[in-house]
Amino acid sequence: HHFLETHQIRDSLGKVVGNKELNHIKTLLADIVIRRTKKEVMAELPGRTDKYLFVPLTKPQADLHAEFLDRVARLVNKWKRFGFLDEKDRLRLLKALNCMRMVADSTYILDQETRHDTKITELMSILDKLFSTDGEKAVVFSQWERMTRLAKAELESRQVGFAYLHGGVPSRDRKALLDNFHQDPSCRVFLSTDAGGVGLNLQCASLMVNLDIPWNPAVLEQRIGRIHRHGQKHNVNVINLISRNSIEERLLEVLKFKQSLLAGALDGGED
Repeated sequence: HHFLETHQIRDSLGKVVGNKELNHIKTLLADIVIRRTKKEVMAELPGRTDKYLFVPLTKPQADLHAEFLDRVARLVNKWKRFGFLDEKDRLRLLKALNCMRMVADSTYILDQETRHDTKITELMSILDKLFSTDGEKAVVFSQWERMTRLAKAELESRQVGFAYLHGGVPSRDRKALLDNFHQDPSCRVFLSTDAGGVGLNLQCASLMVNLDIPWNPAVLEQRIGRIHRHGQKHNVNVINLISRNSIEERLLEVLKFKQSLLAGALDGGED
């Protein structure tokens, strides 16, 4: 409650629009928090370029997205009207938001029958350029296993070697996947869900494609940290695919807000 009263800035409707005096938080925490960033620890960290590539929604995607957005709007209006949501409505709200994110990737994630998307086509266009250069490898992340399944099918149809990690892969089999990706020149792509977001060393790749972005900026950094790490000999390129006019564009603003808040409170960023 001290943080809410002292550091949050709200508009007349109560919406949080900013933060203030964030650097003071760092001073308060100085005695109990040790904070080291990768840049401070690793002087020889390779360069990194982050790009956002915007792709259009197909009409079936846009229609479904609008349907779920309407559900969200009705629940939010109820929240504003009564000042709270019961547990059932909270779960409905979270489900509708997640469905908006899923359909921004592909309708296949929702029903496993239809196939309306543009991100997989864009991904293969990016990878085709990569494949024209000998020795280059890529890591492809998605939160949704069904999305990586679509990418897997495209790679198989092109007869491109790849490693595939998801939550269903037993831990005892993961080392073999990693060794294959590192050692086999014909294994060009590492496909992974966030089950592989932590603890993997994939620095033999210099390109990462995120088919979607998570709510939590730390999870995104964990993904990128799989290739942007000690032992990386090349500059790293990160491409984030964003569906236009979807929840993903709003997510970019949320991520930027969260990152600014953390930087101000912990790293001497904007106050």
